[in-house]
Parts: sequence; C-alpha cells; structure tokens
Amino acid sequence: DKLLRQLKTLEHERGVAADCARGGSSSGGVAKQRKELDEKQAALKDEVSRLQARNQLDQSQLQDVLLREAELRRKADAQRKRKEDAEMEKGLTIQDLTKGLLNYKFTGLSFSKGCEDGSMNFKFTRIDPEKEAREFTFTIHNDDEGNLVLTKCNVSLDERKTTPLIEQLNSDRASGFNTFMIGIRKLFKETLQS
Repeated sequence: DKLLRQLKTLEHERGVAADCARGGSSSGGVAKQRKELDEKQAALKDEVSRLQARNQLDQSQLQDVLLREAELRRKADAQRKRKEDAEMEKGLTIQDLTKGLLNYKFTGLSFSKGCEDGSMNFKFTRIDPEKEAREFTFTIHNDDEGNLVLTKCNVSLDERKTTPLIEQLNSDRASGFNTFMIGIRKLFKETLQS
C-alpha cells in the first residue's frame, strides 16, 4: 500500500497517473499542467511579440503623422505671417494715404503738372485767416544737373530761407518732401506778419 501510494504520487507528479474515474485514461497530472502552462506561455509570448510589433508600427506611424503635422503647422504659420504682413502693409499704406489726403485738405495744398519741362505747380490756400481762398503758389522743376529748383513763388519768399529747404529736399527726396512742404507753408505764413 505504502509503495502503491508513493508510485501514484510519483506518477501524478510526472503526469502519468491513471484516473480511475475516467475509465483508465490518464489525467496528465503536473506534467500535463506544465505542458498546458508552457503552451499558454508560448501563446502569450507570441501575443506579446505581435502586440510589440504592432506597437512599434503604430509608434512609427504616429511619428510620421506628428512630423507631417509639424511641417503643415509650420507652413500654415508661415502663410499666416505672410498674410498678416501683407494686410499690415496694405493697412499702413491706406492709413498713410488717408492721413496724407486729410493733411493736404487741411492745409489747402493742391498740385498739378507744369509745362513740358517736367515742373510741378503747387498751390496752398487756407493760409490767410482773413481770406482762406487766397492762393500762395510756387513751382518746382529739375535743373540741368537733376537737382530740384524752386521758382515762381507768388507771394515772394526770402531766398535765404528757401535755399536750406530746397537743399534738404535734394539731399533726401524720399522723406524730405514733407519737411519741405511744411517749411514752405510756414514761410508763406510769415509773409502775412510782415
């Protein structure tokens, strides 16, 4: 008996014990459980490997999507910046023109093309507070050297005062024109006080 029990225990441990309830078929015992667990472990390892491969693929695709998104975002930001810059330049230009037109209207400045010599005729009104329609005129044209020259001032202006203005205009035609116009208008105003 004792030996039979030891044998059954040993067979059970090895998985070859006979199961009497099943009519003599072996239940497998520990060896069978071990084999099933090994199979489950192998299946789980395969599943883990498959999931890791899938994860790597998904990570790679995610990186591609993120890179593409960053590139598109950069392009969109650059396009938005160009659009904002264009709108700002357009707005500044319109603002500048509007401001200039309002200043011209306020000062009564008007101008027209002169004779065929390329001269420009300028006319100020609204200088004389007693007679706003009174005209103060002058002409600017290019001399033989390409310098601007002031002529035909109607109300005469002191040449000592106009020369620095015209010299400044010749040295900086881009931004000097506004300074020149302000200076000439002031000189015309000074004629009213004398």
